[in-house]
Amino acid sequence: MDKEKFEILRYLSEHHNEITQAQIAEGTGKAPESVRTLLDALLAEALINDAYQLTEKGYEVMEPYRVKNAIILAAGMSTRFIPVSYELPKGLISVKGEVMIERQIRQLKEAGVQEIIVVVGYMMEKFFYLRSKYNVKLVVNNEFATKNTHSSIYVARDFLSNTYILCSDNYYPQNMFHQYEYRAFYCSVFLAGTSYVERAFTYDEEGLIYDTNKPSHDQWIMYGHAYYDHAFTEKFRPLLESYFGRQGVEGMYWENVWAEHVKEIPMWIQKCEPTDILEFDSMDELQAFDPDYIYNNRVHVFENICRILCCEITDICDMTIIKKGLNNQSFKFKVNGEYYIYRHPGINASGVIDRKKEATNLRAAKKLKIDETLVYIDEEEGWKISKFVTTTEIFDFGNKKHIDMLARKLKTLHDANISVGFGFEYEKEADHLIDILRLTDALAYRRSIAEKEAMLPLFEFLRKDQWQVSLCHNDLYEPNLLVDGDNLHIIDWEFSGDADIGYDICKLFAVHNPDYQEYDYWLEQYYGRETTFEEKRHLIACASVIYYYWYIWGIYAGKNNQDVSNYMMAWYDKMNSFRIKALEMIGE
Repeated sequence: MDKEKFEILRYLSEHHNEITQAQIAEGTGKAPESVRTLLDALLAEALINDAYQLTEKGYEVMEPYRVKNAIILAAGMSTRFIPVSYELPKGLISVKGEVMIERQIRQLKEAGVQEIIVVVGYMMEKFFYLRSKYNVKLVVNNEFATKNTHSSIYVARDFLSNTYILCSDNYYPQNMFHQYEYRAFYCSVFLAGTSYVERAFTYDEEGLIYDTNKPSHDQWIMYGHAYYDHAFTEKFRPLLESYFGRQGVEGMYWENVWAEHVKEIPMWIQKCEPTDILEFDSMDELQAFDPDYIYNNRVHVFENICRILCCEITDICDMTIIKKGLNNQSFKFKVNGEYYIYRHPGINASGVIDRKKEATNLRAAKKLKIDETLVYIDEEEGWKISKFVTTTEIFDFGNKKHIDMLARKLKTLHDANISVGFGFEYEKEADHLIDILRLTDALAYRRSIAEKEAMLPLFEFLRKDQWQVSLCHNDLYEPNLLVDGDNLHIIDWEFSGDADIGYDICKLFAVHNPDYQEYDYWLEQYYGRETTFEEKRHLIACASVIYYYWYIWGIYAGKNNQDVSNYMMAWYDKMNSFRIKALEMIGE
């Protein structure tokens, strides 16, 4: 069917009351003369009657263009929407008093699209109510943490036909959906300037997209929802199936799969105004659109802050993600002119960290003025509020001034000789992780056992050496060492506990990893003298044990969908190099 005729028929199908040619022209954006000609042609073909209503034949002609369903992608973790996304998937955030995904569902149903499929993953249970409230279907993407949107389309591929594809976090001020669509399209807005984030379209005079590019340069970009018609689906579905499971495609959006074959699978651009579709890429963008969102999303994070800082929810502002750590996520926020950090426990934290012990050690560190940032820590849930420290420079293990500050802090801690009544023993903590691997991954378990057996001589040596055991930090690396002028804050005491103080001291050289002949240079700030052979031997053995633990922890974390590949090789190499040197010295 001719596109001009289709648009008239679609408009008439959506307006059942008496309607004039002027109203049709205004509603379709067409010139009155063009509308008059099109109506005459449709009347001649018996597709409409004199009242400008579709005839039975008209509805038959429109049937191939009927939108069969919509797939809403809602599996992602929405990390850019911290802190709300700690407790709610992005699609369930309320905007202007309405839950975003519910607004989409209602708009689709009002347009006549009744079959709606929601692909869930992160916090999937929070979407279950949609089935009874709106009669939607839920499809689970079990790989949401490791694969991008191509995997969500893949798990819902059997529903693909004449299908809208939406993201659950888009907000439509006005209903843009229809019961009929002419052909496959992707919504687009014009973006001035250069963007390294957005993908742009190149298209012909009819709007057929024949290429895409990224970055964009003063172009129309992908923005909002897409529509697959039957012809698009028939070509795209087998292509998607051929991609799924290939090595190296995990991070691909479904659009990347299509873009690699754009000339083979036709899709047209559908130009929109920037106000037609709203995509909130950050909390700041959401707050700018809906200043009351913080009221409508009363998550526990906000309630915790208000209770501890004795403030109102509207006092919380300037929220910024500052850390996606190995065990936690954190964000900075401001209340009454002061900045703070909120620490939210990560997905792997509960298996390796005792929060009650951490709280005890944090209070001890604050009393010794080693870490004065603590405001409050919840011993049950593990969340924490701290004062924000404005750092003057990044801690550098190769900087003698920084090492001097760290050494003095450690000396204060160790000289206090505090025993908190519970320890952090690297050997036992690694054994705990190995036991978990034994139940979950036989190959990883065997690899870990082999490394453990190689470490046994060092474990035995350190037990016999009998150094001072007292409160230690046990996790000294750059992000936990904040330089503020001539002051150093040692933060994040999750792994702290009574331990051989050599595990703390060895970090004065073990991170920077100087030549063995330079150890005295790096340790003299702590001892105030040249270290003895026996001290260096003990500290080198401690360094090997530390990196052994982190190597085992890295294997464990990897099995829990946390990518620590950037660290693993360094941990492995240092474990081995320090082990070889320590064994040589023990043999002497």
